[in-house]
Amino acid sequence: MKTRKIAIDGVASSGKSTVGKILADRLGYEFIDSGLLYRLATFIAIEQGLKNSEFDKAVSNFNVDIVGGKIFLNGKEIPLDKLRDKGVDALVSPVSEHPLVREVITSELRRIAESKNVVMVGRDIGSVVLPDAFLKIFLTATLEERASRRFKELIHKGINTTFEEVYENLKTRDMIDSGRSVAPLTVPKDAYVIDTTNLTVDEVITLILEFIKGKEYVLRNSKDYSETLF
Repeated sequence: MKTRKIAIDGVASSGKSTVGKILADRLGYEFIDSGLLYRLATFIAIEQGLKNSEFDKAVSNFNVDIVGGKIFLNGKEIPLDKLRDKGVDALVSPVSEHPLVREVITSELRRIAESKNVVMVGRDIGSVVLPDAFLKIFLTATLEERASRRFKELIHKGINTTFEEVYENLKTRDMIDSGRSVAPLTVPKDAYVIDTTNLTVDEVITLILEFIKGKEYVLRNSKDYSETLF
């Protein structure tokens, strides 16, 4: 079965999840947030009381699927609120940096994408997980704009914080994401880069849909045209 894969990468708080969900709904594709799988591995590590050197055990029996926004581990649904727990927040970065954890989750993400059309978001989707994606998008925005968006979001959720704290947190995350040794955040060479600083969500979606049409037009008019390209 030939499936279509759309990869959306980008810096923290650039709008990846918001754009990805809406785009998936419009296209009728499954929305896959790769971060959920890393949160699931972290949840397992906490449940099993694993130490840092044992994080690979969290993915030793790791068969995952995402259907309609719900995540399933070995066929059993895992409530999303458990993956958004503060304990998971605190541990997800070190678990995500474990090479074997990344290897297993990358393999799971690829398997899911081979079974259905997907819009997949993350930080290494176009460069590592789905290098053969039909379309690759990289979202960015100024640090000030991203901090402003994140600050408003946290305040809306009733979380007590300051703009300065959010700004510094994002600045640190940018450095960690781009500097990590395994799958660092990079712009895939064949990705369309969209600066969302001064764009609405609808304007970003419209741009991506135009990119899809353009890609389809080019493929249909190429000498190597084949329905399998779609």
